[in-house]
Amino acid sequence: MSVELWKTIFDWATVVLIGFTVVSGAGALITGDIIGKRQVAKLRQFDTDITGAKTELGKQQERAAIAEKALKEVDSKTEGFRLAIAKANERAAKAQESLALAEQHSAEANAKAEGFRLDIAQANARAAEANRIAEQERLARLQLEARLADRILLPTQEQNLEKAFTGLKGKTVDVAILGDTMEIAQFSGKIIDCMRRSGVLMNISRPLGGASARGVLVGVKADAPLEFRQSADAFIAILQQTVDGGVGHWDFEKLASDGAAVVSNDKGAEPNSPLRIWIGSK
Repeated sequence: MSVELWKTIFDWATVVLIGFTVVSGAGALITGDIIGKRQVAKLRQFDTDITGAKTELGKQQERAAIAEKALKEVDSKTEGFRLAIAKANERAAKAQESLALAEQHSAEANAKAEGFRLDIAQANARAAEANRIAEQERLARLQLEARLADRILLPTQEQNLEKAFTGLKGKTVDVAILGDTMEIAQFSGKIIDCMRRSGVLMNISRPLGGASARGVLVGVKADAPLEFRQSADAFIAILQQTVDGGVGHWDFEKLASDGAAVVSNDKGAEPNSPLRIWIGSK
C-alpha cells in the first residue's frame, strides 16, 4: 500500500475516532444528566423519607414518653399494691393469730360448757327423780284422801243421771242400800233422788244383816230389755267420773239377799226388776 492510502486511512480513522469521541461525550452528557436527575429525585425522596422518619421518630418518642409515664404510674400503683398486699398479709397473720386464740378460747369454753351440761344433766336427773318421788307421794296422798273422802256427785253428774234414766220412766228398778253410815246414806240418797226425778219406780231394800258390798254394783238380767242395759251403762259411766273404779257391772244372779231387810216399794213398782243396783261402802 502507498503512503497516501495509509494517510487516508488514518485520516478517516481520526475522523471516526473524533466522531466516536463526540458521540461518547454527548452520550456521557446525556446519561450523566439522566443520572443526575435520578439522583436528585432519589435525594428528594431520601429527604422526604428522612423527614417522615423524623416525624415518625418524634411520634415514637412521644409514645415512648407516654408509655414511660404510664409505666411509672403502673410502677407506682404496683408499689401501692405491694404495700397493700403486705399490710393485708400482716392483717391476715394477725387475724390468724386471733383466730387461733379464739379457737383455743372456744375449745376451753366448750370444755367448760360440756362440764356444765353434765352438771345440768345430773341436776335434771336428780330433779326428775325428786319429781317422780314427789308425784308418787302426791298420788298416794290423793289416793288416801280419795279413800277417806266421801263419794260425791257433781251437779252435772246429777243432771246426766236424770237423762240416763229417762228411758226407764214408769219402769221399776231394784235398789239395795248396804250399810248405815252417813256417807252411804248421803251418796245413795242423791242417786235415788236423780232416779225419782226421771220418773223411775223403785223397790228399795235395806238389809239388816248378812249381805254386804263395797262400791256400787250394777246387775242387768240376761234377757232384760235394751233400755235397761242402756241406762245401766250410762249410770256406770257417769259415776266413774268421780268414784272411778268404785262402780261396775256385776252378775245379776249374785245380787240377791235372803236375809231380813227393810223394804219400801214405790206405788206401782213391780217386783223382780231386770235391773239391780247395790250401793255399799267405799
